Amino acid sequence: MRGHDIITAINDRRTGTYCFFTWWRNEEDFLDYDLIERFMENSGGCREIGRVDLLTLDDMWNDVRRVYGSRIVLLHGKDGRKVEWIHSLKTGVKKNTCAYTPETLIQIYDVETKGNAVDS
Repeated sequence: MRGHDIITAINDRRTGTYCFFTWWRNEEDFLDYDLIERFMENSGGCREIGRVDLLTLDDMWNDVRRVYGSRIVLLHGKDGRKVEWIHSLKTGVKKNTCAYTPETLIQIYDVETKGNAVDS
């Protein structure tokens, strides 16, 4: 599948609860995550993709939590759910508390994988 086919496949299966998708190359040796909206805005149609699956915010949380373990925690407070994220910087360790949103989870994923999911 390429650009238009991928967008059609996503739109055919998408409901209001899905905000992420995972995609695999045809060889199924590479998996990556993206926000559906970000992919649709940036899709040039040149990427060859073998398979896509849609994820909700909670599905993505489960995947991020599985990979990064105790470095991320979901906090439940009177202001809603927040993500506490502990990550390493060149200057040391930093703790961030962020809103529990699709943008937060994809940012954590992108920072932790350094934009290269294959090496993570």
